Amino acid sequence: MENKEIEQTATGPSESYPVPAHESHSVLERKARLKLDLALVPILGLYFFLSFLDRSNLGNVRIIGLQKDLRMSDHDYSMALTVTFIPYILVDLPSNLLMYKIGPSIYIPILVTIWGLVTCLQGLVTTYHGLLVSRFFLGLVEGGLYPAAVLYLSTFYKRSELQLRIALFWGTICLAGVASGLLTYAIINLDGHWGHPGWAWVFLIEGFATSMFGLMGFFFLPSSIEKIGILTDAEKSLLVSRLKLSSFSPSETTLKSFESFEKSSTFQTWEAFKSPHILILDVAQFACVSNIYSIAYFAPTVVNTFGYSPTATQLFTVPPFAAAFVFVVLISYLSDRYQARGTMSSICALLSIIGFAIFYASGHETVRYGSLFLSIPGAYGVSPNMTAWVADNSAPNKRKATALAFATMVGNMGGLFSVWIFTLGHKPRYHLPTAINIAFGVVIILSCFLNTMWLRHAQAKKVNKRHRILEKYSVYEDSADLAPGKDGSQSQISRQMTLSAQAWDELGDKHPDFKYVY
Repeated sequence: MENKEIEQTATGPSESYPVPAHESHSVLERKARLKLDLALVPILGLYFFLSFLDRSNLGNVRIIGLQKDLRMSDHDYSMALTVTFIPYILVDLPSNLLMYKIGPSIYIPILVTIWGLVTCLQGLVTTYHGLLVSRFFLGLVEGGLYPAAVLYLSTFYKRSELQLRIALFWGTICLAGVASGLLTYAIINLDGHWGHPGWAWVFLIEGFATSMFGLMGFFFLPSSIEKIGILTDAEKSLLVSRLKLSSFSPSETTLKSFESFEKSSTFQTWEAFKSPHILILDVAQFACVSNIYSIAYFAPTVVNTFGYSPTATQLFTVPPFAAAFVFVVLISYLSDRYQARGTMSSICALLSIIGFAIFYASGHETVRYGSLFLSIPGAYGVSPNMTAWVADNSAPNKRKATALAFATMVGNMGGLFSVWIFTLGHKPRYHLPTAINIAFGVVIILSCFLNTMWLRHAQAKKVNKRHRILEKYSVYEDSADLAPGKDGSQSQISRQMTLSAQAWDELGDKHPDFKYVY
């Protein structure tokens, strides 16, 4: 069954409801947006929190017995991370296209429920090879969540509102960094109960909770604006109408009446792959995610080199991640308000460079620990900017789905790279991995500058060549009269309206009326 709910959120109800006399338009919009936030952000934030918790807890349980019990070397640990990333990389694009068929309100809860079960099974493994199998399937079912969630959000919010919402749910990975240490600290007290070691209980309890929350998503995740029960009819009408106004695609409804003009997924996929601004950001995404995962997977190991006990290490990893969450939300608010994706990304990357440089240069344990309060917020702050930048400048929805999936695929390749680079570092300074993190921060800044320059050039070029670009989508005779339909009856849509819809579908973000964000 093909589900069109992603597109339905942009079309909305045909009728409009008047704004209540006692409310101004701006007041009604603020109330509607708040209700929209309450309906979407908490549950997506919870899912992403659980995603990162279930994915990164391997770093925590490594130092409390897993590596010893399964007789794993450091190379074996990196291999366990690697087999998670391989399906993660491969599944992103087909997962987003599959979501188009099933619909996000069904597809996302399915993913969450299944990967919770897989996480539970990790707690039952008794051999290294069993761990490898469970990590492979974890990556396979979990990999599609992030691009699916971003695409889903982009059908509810305007471009100027998107990054803050991405940050609110994506930033929960910082809270996952906080919770992972605290939960591991608490759960390891179950060591030996029912014959399971403490590290196994971490997987069992966190996986079971994930599956339960996944099942709840079938009841609470709305498929469209019209399905959000806490919204009034006037609020639904307002939210839909403002989406139409901000989409730069007034003829989307027309396009659906002429589905033969809608370009295939193959066409939109190719258009995304060859877009310079997408390719530039993919380079930055590789560097960004590599830095994030090097922190996520190895922060407990690095902190452990300061001489703390494994239990104390869990607690000392908490404060830098808590600071990162506050920073990510703040920088994303500023990025949305000023529509300054490149500038804010560069500020975050610069902050991470300073933190990594201090860690690299200092031999004092307190200073090196303090450097995490710069490197972790800086590295984590880049990602929501990058994701929002890709979503902002990709259209129509199929092309956006491809661009987001491709960016996530490339980013996960960076995560895979970070796994093996850290194995080449030497305790306690990790000079080589840290130097690479610094270099990747520079790559991010250069990519942001290059992408900003390209978008300015592309925007000016398509505006200056507007007539030439739209020439084949124009009719020069009076098209006010209705054209006859295929069956000889009068068509309800003029030829020009049809060509305009076709132009938006084929050109997408390359349409002269589509304004790039940079």
